[in-house]
Amino acid sequence: MSIERLKELFGNQDAMLELVQLEDGELALRNAGSEMEPLVKIQFSEEVRTLLGENTSVVAQSMIQAALIGLIEKQVGEWNAEIVDEKPRFMS
Repeated sequence: MSIERLKELFGNQDAMLELVQLEDGELALRNAGSEMEPLVKIQFSEEVRTLLGENTSVVAQSMIQAALIGLIEKQVGEWNAEIVDEKPRFMS
């Protein structure tokens, strides 16, 4: 995913995101104060929700943080990738 696509999704680089619980019990990540379609939805089964109890939102937040960190690491890796279009002068 390109930084341009991220800007489209988040509005700008300084976007404030919020994790909210929707009426159906799903947890959703969206731009703060926005009523637009959430960027991400997480739905736990009733069994898992019972198991996690009050920690349900903490687990969802950790899942989203891990996804964002992975996305950032991937983007940084692409920025740091060296593109070589020239044929090497010497072969080893």
